[in-house]
Amino acid sequence: MTYACEDCGFLFYRAGEVRECPSCEKNHIRSATKEETQRLQTLLERGKPTLPVEEEQTL
Repeated sequence: MTYACEDCGFLFYRAGEVRECPSCEKNHIRSATKEETQRLQTLLERGKPTLPVEEEQTL
């Protein structure tokens, strides 16, 4: 399943239960939207594990 962190915007895959974001370690995670899942897949296919986010930018 694909998840998104509400605090830092990190997108990630995990199998099983998830309690916190692996990036910021906060527990404000949710299931990713279809668009977020597609964006993560595109980034992984391009070999870019991270997406730089500027302050006040919405993902």
